[in-house]
Amino acid sequence: MAKVFSFTSVLRKNMLDKEKPDLYYALAKSSGEIDIDEMAERIQRSSTVNWADVVCVLRALQTEMIESFKRGEIVRLGDIGSFYVTLRSSGVLIQKEVKEGVIKGARVRFRPGKEIKAALKTLTYSKYKSESNEANPDDKPAPNPDDGNGEAPDPAE
Repeated sequence: MAKVFSFTSVLRKNMLDKEKPDLYYALAKSSGEIDIDEMAERIQRSSTVNWADVVCVLRALQTEMIESFKRGEIVRLGDIGSFYVTLRSSGVLIQKEVKEGVIKGARVRFRPGKEIKAALKTLTYSKYKSESNEANPDDKPAPNPDDGNGEAPDPAE
């Protein structure tokens, strides 16, 4: 289990002032991923609930979250935090022109609860070192993955 959170760097353009030089920013580097079966296994080991019941509850949670999003509801999961839908749209000059056709898509966002926020404040960081012998990827300019919200794109998308 990683005790130090790894990061790499990415070169980004200043989209507000294209005359300013491109700058490098820290970018979170995942150490892997966990699927629903492994999550259920971990929960089973730390509780009295068996694996099949955990999987059933997690899948039902997914189904209910989808239905809640379709109804426009924010999903609050107690101290875990809340999930909500945001929209991406084209900008228009006149308010009355804001119609369904300007919407490009929807995204689910997560707002963490207090305990998760506190845990994130305790992270320590270490620059990611590639195991290969190739040149340091940070020395090469990287494409600008920024989608306009100041975050790197979600690797799961």
